[in-house]
Amino acid sequence: MQQETTVSAPATIAVSNGQPEYRMLVLTRRLKIPGLLETMTDQAPEVARVMAKIEQDLGPAMQALDGGPWAVNSHSVSIYNGLVIASFLLLR
Repeated sequence: MQQETTVSAPATIAVSNGQPEYRMLVLTRRLKIPGLLETMTDQAPEVARVMAKIEQDLGPAMQALDGGPWAVNSHSVSIYNGLVIASFLLLR
């Protein structure tokens, strides 16, 4: 099993060196004003804005990763201390 770690964003970890190939891609964005977003009603528009930015960055990040092309197999989104963390399991 080959392992590879890149410190700069996007972070990658090689899961398998056989066919098919898998990679983990993690994109993060900070919410503009996390201290003022106390209720879900307050958070929803800001989270939507941040997720749109992550979606915009996803295609170019996947293409830049080991020369692409990649497809998203699954994903997870978490919010921690005003940081939106989106991790993607990629497949090719």
